[in-house]
Amino acid sequence: MSESKNIALVLGSGGARGIAQIAAIEELTKAGFNITSIAGSSIGSLIGAMYAGGRLDGYRDWLGKLNYWDVFRLMDFSFTSKGFIKGEKVFKQIDPFLPKGNIEDLPIPFVAVAADIVNKKTVVFKKGNIKDAIRASVSIPTVLKPLEKDGIYYLDGGIVDPLPVDLVKRTGNDLLVAVDLNAMNKPMKVTISESEQSKLDELANKFLKWRNGDSSSKNDLGVFDMLNEAFDLTQDMLTTMILERNRPHIHVKISRKQCGVMDFHKADQLMAVGKEATKRAIAKYHKQLTETEST
Repeated sequence: MSESKNIALVLGSGGARGIAQIAAIEELTKAGFNITSIAGSSIGSLIGAMYAGGRLDGYRDWLGKLNYWDVFRLMDFSFTSKGFIKGEKVFKQIDPFLPKGNIEDLPIPFVAVAADIVNKKTVVFKKGNIKDAIRASVSIPTVLKPLEKDGIYYLDGGIVDPLPVDLVKRTGNDLLVAVDLNAMNKPMKVTISESEQSKLDELANKFLKWRNGDSSSKNDLGVFDMLNEAFDLTQDMLTTMILERNRPHIHVKISRKQCGVMDFHKADQLMAVGKEATKRAIAKYHKQLTETEST
């Protein structure tokens, strides 16, 4: 059996961990793989649409310049019951990197998944406005206000399908490749300078004190943390069941403990993690392919 170089790429949900997906795409293309279709959930829909529309490089460069307080300033807080961040600021900032027009006009076939919370069902965006599909797919419950359209509230795709391997278009002998942001493996260690780490720790501590109060107990979770832990647990269980039904040829595993859902200031570290995880996954695939051909 000869190796196929065409891949159907699945990008999962996982907040800021999705930055690792950018490096995964770079490593896959560097290794000679040709991405013929993409399916994304939550942050995976954002990354996937940007790549399909040829605008991912600009987004990657923008992320690399963010520090902790840049991320904080993008949080336009909303004191409503629908989510504590409106999302208008961040979408205004990333708008230059979003493909314009409709999904069906993208040069690479693309689908995004979201949850219709009114009718309690999964929604798969195969056509229609790209920005609306992404905005619907990334609406993390209680964090980002849901997209409301025609009386329907759309929430994060991770609620119903955190790794949409059964939704990606596959033709011929395309390989199935999944970048899983909810893997249960240990977080990878990445090296950053002591001065950078000190700065990040100082900023993080200030924000955590503001958000949760100055608690001395590591197990004393704030409401925000508990909700996100519950959401992550749901994604973990769904991802496990999904992968039991559809095993990818190349499975890139990013630990769900690698960073917090809002840690977009850690772009350099997450890019390094994505690069290494993808290299390992490709090497494992080639090893299995060689073993299969030799038997």
